[in-house]
Amino acid sequence: MAGIFILFILFLAFYSAFRSAAQSEKLSDWVAHTQEVLGAIAQARLNRASLKNELWGYRATHHPGFQGQFQEDRRRLDDGMKLLQKLTADNPSQQRHLAELTTAISNYEVVLENAMQRTSPEGAAGSGRTAESLIDGPLDAEISLLVESLESDERTLLASRSQAVSVSARQTRRVILLAGLLSFAILIVADLLIRGEIMTREKIEEDLHEQIRARQKAEYVIRRLNEELEDRVRLRTAELQEINGELKAFTYSVSHDLRAPLRHMEGFSRLLQKDHADKLSTDGRHYVDRIQSAATHMSSLVEGLLHLSRIGRQVPERNAISLHALTEDVRAELTEESEGRLIDWKISPLPEVDGDPLLVRQVLFNLVSNSVKFTSKQDRALIEIGSKEENGETVIYVRDNGAGFDPSYAEKLFGVFQRLHRQDEFEGTEIGLAIVQRIIHKHGGRVWAESRPGDGATFYFTLPSQTRNAPPPEMLIGVTT
Repeated sequence: MAGIFILFILFLAFYSAFRSAAQSEKLSDWVAHTQEVLGAIAQARLNRASLKNELWGYRATHHPGFQGQFQEDRRRLDDGMKLLQKLTADNPSQQRHLAELTTAISNYEVVLENAMQRTSPEGAAGSGRTAESLIDGPLDAEISLLVESLESDERTLLASRSQAVSVSARQTRRVILLAGLLSFAILIVADLLIRGEIMTREKIEEDLHEQIRARQKAEYVIRRLNEELEDRVRLRTAELQEINGELKAFTYSVSHDLRAPLRHMEGFSRLLQKDHADKLSTDGRHYVDRIQSAATHMSSLVEGLLHLSRIGRQVPERNAISLHALTEDVRAELTEESEGRLIDWKISPLPEVDGDPLLVRQVLFNLVSNSVKFTSKQDRALIEIGSKEENGETVIYVRDNGAGFDPSYAEKLFGVFQRLHRQDEFEGTEIGLAIVQRIIHKHGGRVWAESRPGDGATFYFTLPSQTRNAPPPEMLIGVTT
């Protein structure tokens, strides 16, 4: 921007100097033109005097050569008048004077020519006084006055134009001097700017080199950290592989070594109860029932742990899922299992999500079955399933009017074997919510719960959205089973 401004100032200065020089040249041309007009006037004056001289010479000598010279001078005088008219074509005042002068000169030429024709040797003495009165009479005086007036006007114009030339020359010199000074000042400023730019670039280059050095140092540190991280990852990977190996061994042990004794305990206790019930006392039968119930519960716990372990190792298969269809399927299954109960289902339109259909169905089944279980003491249960947009993500919720829980223990809900109610109030393995949390985390979502004792509970979870459009609204309100 500064460079453009400097170029503009230089252009303005040199344009002013060029314009002043052109104006001076134009004024000089006008001065030369005026001098040419004055020269033409002087030549006309000289030609008029020559005519008079030729007439007097002829009168004195009667030599025919003076007649020829008279005609030549007359032609020159007429040409001179035409030249004056051409030179003063731009000056109306001079044109008027020239018109009068041309007329007077034409009349004067006629008078001179007549005087020459009347001149003879016999009448020379008698006609001399008459010719003299005509040649040097009022017409001659008028011509002289007009010539002097024309010459005076031209000299005045010459003086004016000469002064204008002088003024223009002085102005041109000033403009050229000012342009030179301005150019010199601009060169100084440009030099300072260039020096400043060079210093700035040097500083930038120095800063850039410093940044490059800092970046190289940071890259070196990052490489070192990456190497350390890779070492740690390899170490942790080895540890995880070892843990997974132990977990597989434990799972194998649970599947074979632990489940077999449990099946024996449950089977023999049933046989004892069936075949020898009449030989057992009341306390004995009660003890057998307790053994059978504990074995069954232990088998459920083992199955839950195995299921949780399998989910931990399973990689979700990403597909488009209709939550609405999965929810209807879960509702239908649980309705059959809870036959005889009064349950109001309120299922709002649910969006499509991205995830593993089997695992997401497991989440819905665990949460909804939880609501069915904890509303079992209600005369009329209400289970609500819906979704909402919150902070740019889709949140799915399952709400009920069941027993609820103390919100201060909400963080313990999703742990393994964490129970907030007594076993004799609500049965369960305390693993279902842990499975829910693990599945949701594998899908990159979140899960949490809100409740107050006696006011029911609401469980929330998020999943990646497949589309923002929900399925066609098929509101199911007040479906009673």
